[in-house]
Amino acid sequence: MQEIALESAISSIRVRFGSQALTRATELPPPQPWTSGSPLDQLTGIGGLPKGRLALFTGSGTCGKLTLALALTARATHEFAHAVVIERGGFDPHMLLPFSPELGALTIVRAPAPEVAGEAAAMLARAGAGFLLLMSDVPEHWLGPIESGANRSGTVVIDVVDAPDRALAHASSFSVAFARTGWIRERGQLVGLRATARCVKNRVAPPLAETELTIRYPLAAQALRDHVAGITEEPIHVEELVRRESAAV
Repeated sequence: MQEIALESAISSIRVRFGSQALTRATELPPPQPWTSGSPLDQLTGIGGLPKGRLALFTGSGTCGKLTLALALTARATHEFAHAVVIERGGFDPHMLLPFSPELGALTIVRAPAPEVAGEAAAMLARAGAGFLLLMSDVPEHWLGPIESGANRSGTVVIDVVDAPDRALAHASSFSVAFARTGWIRERGQLVGLRATARCVKNRVAPPLAETELTIRYPLAAQALRDHVAGITEEPIHVEELVRRESAAV
């Protein structure tokens, strides 16, 4: 009965306001991809991060999500006229230096309150900032304007958060959950980590997938001269189950 009532309401709206008043999500054209050059491109199913949509990087601390987001931000400074980071205070742009950014294309917005962060993100997305990295909480009522503004301008929006609330999870079109699987130590020094990146939500294309990453940290003191910061993909090893005779009698 609910489905019949919904179809009736949709038909009534289209009769009154025109056939283009409502469009089903399945009828929308797929978003254009931004080729990030990272292993995440294959997880989206379109060959890159979706333009005009909200992408989420989630996971507990020290799982690699922020390092990957910084690497993507540095790449974006070379490919977009404006790459913007919205944060609560404490973000140091020198964190990007190991990834060779173009600092002239980078803008940092320090938002002292979530309301300020939400308003700034919505305005910048509507204005057509090429790349937007959110590192601050955003109130629920700003998620709609951010999404609609990005959809019109084609802005790539990435939000890095440990655990998204229900509204943020619903607003996202592409979400990746990171989980650390181990540390990387060389000659007694911590140089990176291994993590899994699992697509937990994808509105832009099927299917869901998972990959393994090796994330090598940029080292403050280059004690290891052959150490190179970066993010690489590892093949996933799948073990076959061996059939065994049942012990039941």
